Amino acid sequence: MKVLRHLGWSWLVVLLALLVRAAAADQWRVTGGVISETIPFTRSFTVPAEPVHRTIVSARVQLRVTHPWVGDLRCVLRHPSGAQVVLLDRSGLAAEPGAGSGVGYPGPWGCGGDNIDVWFDDAALAAAETTCPYSQTPVLSGALRPLSPLANLAARSPLGVWTLTITDLLMGDTGSVETICVELITAVDCNHNGRDDAIDIEQGSSVDVNADGVPDECACSADVNHDAVVNAADLALLLSQWGSCGACSADLTADSFVQADDLAIMLSQWGVCVLGSR
Repeated sequence: MKVLRHLGWSWLVVLLALLVRAAAADQWRVTGGVISETIPFTRSFTVPAEPVHRTIVSARVQLRVTHPWVGDLRCVLRHPSGAQVVLLDRSGLAAEPGAGSGVGYPGPWGCGGDNIDVWFDDAALAAAETTCPYSQTPVLSGALRPLSPLANLAARSPLGVWTLTITDLLMGDTGSVETICVELITAVDCNHNGRDDAIDIEQGSSVDVNADGVPDECACSADVNHDAVVNAADLALLLSQWGSCGACSADLTADSFVQADDLAIMLSQWGVCVLGSR
């Protein structure tokens, strides 16, 4: 404790700044329910606003389903923008590479096996659409590639209402959803260009002269007293303006409030500013 008192608040500020800027892995779980033959199973979840702007880097989806004929099912994940990723569309109907027909039962039936326990992952070796080991239960298990790449969600904002829909496209069987989990890997995107700030710096589209991990075009919005450094003086001004306000210099998000999101931005920019940045 003596060491911490000697360092003052600087150690805490640095730690919080690193946490704010770190890549984040968040999992969103929703309740299961019945898959009927007449009404699609639909569940939604909301990703709320965060103190700093983030962009999606990658995604995975876990799905556990009890159903006696998984080749009946179509599963779709919809991003808040309306963009859709088809995870599964009647597996077993699709042909394997070089084959002339699907891998399910003969005819338009798809994979006739029981149950799903899968992480849909673009990095998986096998494709869900062409997987149907009849002797295995669950017939679809482990890591499998979705029909549409989850990479299509990359560079989008995670914020808003997400929806997963499962439709039973053939009569004769019903089932239930046991688990749905959507995992989103996000990174800070201070300049709102849809890319991880670290990638902008690495590829040279953003400059980071002081090597603090923040693109210089974003570096000094929290320098509210304009002395080219974000430090305790700026923090004191922010705290003095805390709460509802009109044109406050510490309202970094321009929402007429000085609150936790503004504090998080200030901590993420802590230190010496680069001349010429805003």
